[in-house]
Amino acid sequence: MKPIIVIGSRDADFCLFARHVLRQTGFETLLTTNANEAIAAARTVGVRGMVIDGRVANAVSACGSLKDDASTAGLKIIALVGANSARQYADFMNAGADEGFARPVSPDHLLRALSSLSAPTGVVHGRFSCGDIEMHVPARRVWRRAVELHLPRLEFAILLHLLKEPGRVYLRHELASAAWPAGVFVDPKTVNVHIGRLRRALTAVAATDPIRTVRGVGYGLCPETEAASDAP
Repeated sequence: MKPIIVIGSRDADFCLFARHVLRQTGFETLLTTNANEAIAAARTVGVRGMVIDGRVANAVSACGSLKDDASTAGLKIIALVGANSARQYADFMNAGADEGFARPVSPDHLLRALSSLSAPTGVVHGRFSCGDIEMHVPARRVWRRAVELHLPRLEFAILLHLLKEPGRVYLRHELASAAWPAGVFVDPKTVNVHIGRLRRALTAVAATDPIRTVRGVGYGLCPETEAASDAP
């Protein structure tokens, strides 16, 4: 099944342009013209992201609603704003949007932002890989430099989430939502503790630390090229 991107815009020309570009690069699209339609479409099975036009009424609220809902919080949301709409850009970012672009957006920028949502080259039949790290999800096994690591459940779940989009920085609450049961309150410091344990397990095999820390924001897994360049 191809990943689906929701397009939320009242601009018919942009919708047709976006649909054509995305279909040519392995995506399917759902076109919507208002905030309620966009929210409903985002809950469709197979939806991985959304491109929403700031000219749609209540677009910022729709972004916030999706990011506040555990079932849709993981969707990648890209906001389109006017060239001089710094305030709306800030509103989208505060509502949880992942990226924002000024209209008109170039196809290259749009595809770059969505490229991580297409079928990753590092995923084959339940296997994820990044640099010298490999995970086989069905067997719940992890290796680094061909050495098997025995990770507890939470560290395994956190690493799995990081492996899904190497290079992306995840907020602590995103990692908590991915690794802990729904409805359980997780203090950000608790996430820090488990990241520390995961880091120690990974660096016990190789000195290079593959986990990137962005202070005040969260954590990400270094892309393969960075990890390889740092390797001894």
